[in-house]
Amino acid sequence: MERAALRDRLEDMLSFTAVARALSFADAARELGISASALSRRISRLEGALGTALLRRTTRHVSLTEAGTLYLERCTDVLTRVEDAEALVSGLAGEPRGRLRVAVPNLFGQLQVAPLLPDFMRRYPRIDLEFSFMDRYVDLVQEGFDVAIRIGTLADSSLVVRRLATNHRILCAAPGYLKGRRPLTRPEDLAQHACLYFSLLAEGQTWNLQRGNERVAARGRPVLVADNAEALRQAALGGCGVTVLATFLVAEDLRAGRLVKVLDGWSVADTGIFAVHPPGRLVPSKVRAFVSFLAERYAGTPPWERLPAKRAGT
Repeated sequence: MERAALRDRLEDMLSFTAVARALSFADAARELGISASALSRRISRLEGALGTALLRRTTRHVSLTEAGTLYLERCTDVLTRVEDAEALVSGLAGEPRGRLRVAVPNLFGQLQVAPLLPDFMRRYPRIDLEFSFMDRYVDLVQEGFDVAIRIGTLADSSLVVRRLATNHRILCAAPGYLKGRRPLTRPEDLAQHACLYFSLLAEGQTWNLQRGNERVAARGRPVLVADNAEALRQAALGGCGVTVLATFLVAEDLRAGRLVKVLDGWSVADTGIFAVHPPGRLVPSKVRAFVSFLAERYAGTPPWERLPAKRAGT
């Protein structure tokens, strides 16, 4: 392919990637700094060269065809390689740059990632950040994200995974709820208590507890089931019942005594907090910088667990 044709092809690939990520010609055109009509011509030129439609377009909606989904994955890989090659030959490989799109779980992102962003931005001033705070698992390639933070047990996939921290979850309740009620000394006692459940957990309204080699599946009386952990936290603080919540969410409540651990000696199985990104022989330096930064900040005992929490009865 001649140089001019190659330049046009890369330009068209960049344009297609922008549209595929935004699912909007107007938004992609603004990002690229060109008119929507010029952008449409580039996409038509690319589709003509490939002999297939990459996008479905109506007056109000843009979506990827099956071919478009496959081509987006290849485009992302090619453009990443070009970006890294340019950084290498220009001597900027050690200085991460460019736009970094990150998907983070809503509450964890607000509480444990957002406060770190000013330091990250001062350290890497040439990286422009775009964050999405959401609790669903995103398709990194199809939706155009560079990296995501995920919490839980990861399914097998082709993504590159780095464990950042352990996600500790605890049984807890407000002292006011526990006062005057039947003591919680065994998992079976939960059956006599009001319980607050997170509906997105695979185990449903069952808490799998462990103490040494003992394993018990315990159930309580569900008085609230919600798909938002902050709603459960507020209900627990209000004395509505016992719940299981991650320490990254309730660490301050535990330290202040607003919530206390229950069923001393019993614990909920830990999960992990991970950074994931698409595979590739050349991982963009901006991705490496972000993942390494979080790993550095969460190393050892993560910051939200560095002070002791109060226990029931103390």
